[in-house]
Amino acid sequence: MNTMPEGEMAPRQGWWGRNWKWVVPTGCLGLLLSCGCLGALIFGVTYQALRGTGVFVEALTQAKQSPEVREALGEPIESGMMLQGSIQSHDDQGSANFSVPLQGPKADGTLLVEAYKDGEQWKFTTLQVEVPGRPTIDLLGGEPAPPPDTVPFQDSLPDVEPLPEDEEPGGEPVEPEEREPEEGQKDIEL
Repeated sequence: MNTMPEGEMAPRQGWWGRNWKWVVPTGCLGLLLSCGCLGALIFGVTYQALRGTGVFVEALTQAKQSPEVREALGEPIESGMMLQGSIQSHDDQGSANFSVPLQGPKADGTLLVEAYKDGEQWKFTTLQVEVPGRPTIDLLGGEPAPPPDTVPFQDSLPDVEPLPEDEEPGGEPVEPEEREPEEGQKDIEL
């Protein structure tokens, strides 16, 4: 038996009122997963692009072919995911300064690379493998290298004439004047 008068029925809740408790967490989780997938995609594409550069491939090949590195790390030697540093290349000029973790069955190490590109060829200034508890393995074989953090592009430097000697108009070199020290100053002779 219906005790409520006709027309005064309680209004029924809408879809949102009935379902908000599961829609909000699901929507937030979906948004977080979408951002994570986009970030992983960007990281993967960037990492593959860097791994495909000539300087990376050449440095890793030299490390894998080195007998000292194979002895220290074991075989097979694999490169890790966390490439740190930068590789810049434009036309026939470029520079690279990065490190790559290396893993082998015996130990883990780090490949350190500094190089510059002058023309088509990359020239290494630093190519070393560091293995904890062992001396650094130099893959350049003791070749002289320019100082670190320099990129020598000899062809792009302008030609400069040497400075002329200080001469008097008659062609005689000028001797520096000797001055007496002022009061309170002393000359220090070594």
